[in-house]
Amino acid sequence: MPEQIPQVKVFLSSPGDVNEERKLALDVLANLPNRPSLRDKVSFRAVAWDKLGAGTPMIASKSPQEAIDEGLPKPSKCDIVVVILWSRMGTPFSYKGVAYPSGTHYELLDALSNPQTYTLIYHRTEKKLFDFDDDKGIAQYKKVQDFFKSDMFYDPATGYIQRGVNSYASPAEFKEKFETDLESLVQKLLKRPLVPAIPDSTPETTPLFTSTIWDGSPFPGLVAFKKKDAPIFFGREHETDALVRKVAESRFVAVVGASGSGKSSLVGAGLLPRLETGAIPGSKDWRGVQFTPGKEPFEALFDAFLNTFESLRPHPLDYPDKKRTFIENVRREPAYLGEILKASLDTVKAPEWAETLLFIDQFEELFTLAKQDAIEPFTAMLGALAKHPRLRVVATLRHDFVHRAIEIPIMAELLRPGFFSLAAPTAAALSQMIERPAEMAGLAFEGGLPTLILHDTGSAAGSLALLAYLLDELYKVAVKRDHCLTYADYEGLGGVAGAIGKRAEQVFAQLPGEEEAKKRLLGRVFRELVAVNEVEGQFAATRQRVEHACFGTAELELVEAFTQARLLVMDETQVEVAHEALFRNWKRLRQWLEEVQEDLILKRQVKSAAAEWLKRGKPDSWRWQQERLLLVYEMKQRLEWKPEVLEEEFIEPEQARLLREITLLQTTHARRREIGDRLNIIGDTRRGIGTPEIAWLPVAPGGEVEIEKATFKVAPFYIGQYQITYGQYEAFVKAGDGYQNREWWAGFPKDYQPQKLAEQRTKTWNNPRDTISWYQAVAYGRWLNKRMRGLQLGNPGNAQGTPLVVGENAQIRLPTEWEWQWAAQGGAEAREYPWGEEWREGYANTAEAGLNRAVGVGMYPQGAAKCGALDMSGNLWEWCLNKYGKPSEVVVDGSGDSRVLRGGSDGSNQANASCVYRNLFNPYNDFLNYGFRVVVCAPMRHSEL
Repeated sequence: MPEQIPQVKVFLSSPGDVNEERKLALDVLANLPNRPSLRDKVSFRAVAWDKLGAGTPMIASKSPQEAIDEGLPKPSKCDIVVVILWSRMGTPFSYKGVAYPSGTHYELLDALSNPQTYTLIYHRTEKKLFDFDDDKGIAQYKKVQDFFKSDMFYDPATGYIQRGVNSYASPAEFKEKFETDLESLVQKLLKRPLVPAIPDSTPETTPLFTSTIWDGSPFPGLVAFKKKDAPIFFGREHETDALVRKVAESRFVAVVGASGSGKSSLVGAGLLPRLETGAIPGSKDWRGVQFTPGKEPFEALFDAFLNTFESLRPHPLDYPDKKRTFIENVRREPAYLGEILKASLDTVKAPEWAETLLFIDQFEELFTLAKQDAIEPFTAMLGALAKHPRLRVVATLRHDFVHRAIEIPIMAELLRPGFFSLAAPTAAALSQMIERPAEMAGLAFEGGLPTLILHDTGSAAGSLALLAYLLDELYKVAVKRDHCLTYADYEGLGGVAGAIGKRAEQVFAQLPGEEEAKKRLLGRVFRELVAVNEVEGQFAATRQRVEHACFGTAELELVEAFTQARLLVMDETQVEVAHEALFRNWKRLRQWLEEVQEDLILKRQVKSAAAEWLKRGKPDSWRWQQERLLLVYEMKQRLEWKPEVLEEEFIEPEQARLLREITLLQTTHARRREIGDRLNIIGDTRRGIGTPEIAWLPVAPGGEVEIEKATFKVAPFYIGQYQITYGQYEAFVKAGDGYQNREWWAGFPKDYQPQKLAEQRTKTWNNPRDTISWYQAVAYGRWLNKRMRGLQLGNPGNAQGTPLVVGENAQIRLPTEWEWQWAAQGGAEAREYPWGEEWREGYANTAEAGLNRAVGVGMYPQGAAKCGALDMSGNLWEWCLNKYGKPSEVVVDGSGDSRVLRGGSDGSNQANASCVYRNLFNPYNDFLNYGFRVVVCAPMRHSEL
């Protein structure tokens, strides 16, 4: 590097209506020394009255121009003078006895007086819009137009052009022209015998621009550019101009583009810095509030508001109450926020023209992540803000979610004038994005590499994000070596398309553990970081922020590794994917998403539905049915998802809800019938309903029962909680050793070996088996006794006693009527009904219920006997083992003597449902109201069964 670098003085002259151009000119002066052709060859001294450090005090005894001339080098003493005019000529003044139309006019004449000074005149041709009563503004605009038609530019005699003017339509075009013009003039100046500046006794205070090195990577990778990155944000100047104009015209603007098109960067590093320079009149005094909606958009808004207006931050102890009040007020009154923000501007003593700019990044989160009940009030709030004179809203929105926005009338109305489409950058813009940031960081490209990168990037949606990540990875390699980006590094990273995927796969491979375990770990992390929505028949993956608390230790290790690779972004509390390009360009993750996309959609639907359910007061009618819940349970298992408490409650099995409902006394008979039928459809999960399990209930202690003046002793035993169900009996019918096996029909009349089985009246698996004869009930007991040989139950009368073992000291069979009655009446309590002394409406399915059919077993839990047995009153008559006329006889014979039926049925009245009421019929009768249950008791001789 030479000891002294030639210094070029550049004088900026203009009225105050082209502040944007003045700022851009200074940016060009700051950046140009970093160009490879000029690095360490030139520096610039900016001479501008409005530049900090210019050292131009305005003394009351002198005109402003006199003060400027005394404080700054005159234009004629500078190497280059830049004059910029648009809508203002400036204020007339007199200096040394000569009248001038404005200070700019004076400075232009002074510059032209020195033929060695290069003078560039720029004229902005964009139409300036004035208020109809702005007479002064219109007059100034006319002066500018007349000036460019004057004899300074045209020969009055011939009309020939005699002075060049550089016309431009927008600030971005000015920057392009000025940058090209300045570099050309500098090259000419460097060919002159330019003497390096020698410091004098009065050091210059005007800004000096020399070559600098950007601190860190000039390529943010997958993270969006922010305001601080404005010096390295290139290629979107024209779009920035257009967006500035759009924001000036409309109080709601949505920047719409594909994922990866640079929407957030355009606002963050393009629009916001320009507003700070006064691109819109007064915008340098605006305040910005920036946030993304997330799951709780109003909470996010509140926190962003406090970040901007720190003086209004409440005490930590008051924070929850303040936030809750703020959210309640904004939800209730959409215009409330406008008044709050206006008051906040007043509190920080902002000028009366100052406004608040609400920047909502990733606006699609309102539809993909936010709770359903937040969408309507949030959009209503935006509608109110768009009418407020001191508020503006700028939002970024993925194009594939526009249809979700316009489905909301308020959003459709806002988007009509506020829609700003952002296309993929042109090849020329991409070239700027590749080369200019590199220049700022002192990087060099191997010859031709930018052209190759540009070609490989193409113009497909999302290619900008791929380019950004690639360049950042190239920087990481180059900065460790010689600051040169090479072909070898480019190929090693996998090029534009492969850089993200290759880096992600490298990070994944370096994780500890077996391959399968790492795959599951990856799924557990990204099931939280990805939300999938169905958009016009296609699946669209979007990123979502989650709290660290969502992850365990192993998951956080993966998050940390991917954060180090700049593929994830993590702050003190939250984690998110750096860019959705990762979803498309990492093959492993893309395949996983294809496999689980429907599961992720279902997961999101569960969360949304649970929130809506809570909002409506948690009614059962809003909960999902079991058929849909089965898909949720399968999804939970595949994703290894652990729902939050509310979601777990929402997806409670339908069976649990229905069984809870039957415990309520107000549940009607008809509803109990429906519940039983519904349980049959979705799967009745109660123990003792299916096969081979029967819910055995101990009946103890024993005692005595008097029947027909005879006393019968009852030893402790077990009884089935439910009547034998249709499903349980069908198992007997279909078993290879079941219904057709003559062993079970031994001792019956030959015409009933076996007896023809009648059709079940109500073919639901959890209904009691109806239309059953005594013979058929005994046959089932014999089969089950053999099938369940070895079943061991604790001693019902003595916990320390010998247990009952079927096939040894116990057998399964029909109960005798004294056993049945002892269980039904609550033993020695001798209840009139299983539940107590009096008849209770709603406790049993008898004729009073009016159903005229049996219902699912156990639908009347309030009617349970003391031992827990259900339906011992009503539903179906139950066969007992003994004869009616001779109760002590339990033998099987061919006499056809009537057997006992107990308990009543859906077709009999409450008197028949008494614990002591005896009914009878011949053993071969299979009337539709007959069923049975079984017991485990001390064994009887085979001939007695």
